[in-house]
Amino acid sequence: MELMEYMDFKEILKIIGKAGKGQETVDIYYPKTEKRAAGWREVEPYSIATDIGEEGEHIVFGKEIVTPGHIFNAYTIGSRKRSCNSFILGKIKKAKLTGKKFNPRWPVEF
Repeated sequence: MELMEYMDFKEILKIIGKAGKGQETVDIYYPKTEKRAAGWREVEPYSIATDIGEEGEHIVFGKEIVTPGHIFNAYTIGSRKRSCNSFILGKIKKAKLTGKKFNPRWPVEF
């Protein structure tokens, strides 16, 4: 089994923020979940929040402190789901810009 070198949280956050501001998709490496194996996912970045769903307050990116426990709301490219997925920021192991623009489905809050 190959060991993956993880990126620093601040570096991941910087990449996600840049992608969001530029309305560009970003590849994130996320661990195994109940529905999906660990691996790379191409996502459209939309916002960062304090919690999932209706209970979560959205963070003003660049003005409020973002921690590894916050939620990254993003649409997974190729998903049949008609809503954003919620990713715990601290669980994202790597991120990289794709250079691909997207047409937002919802307001982008970066």
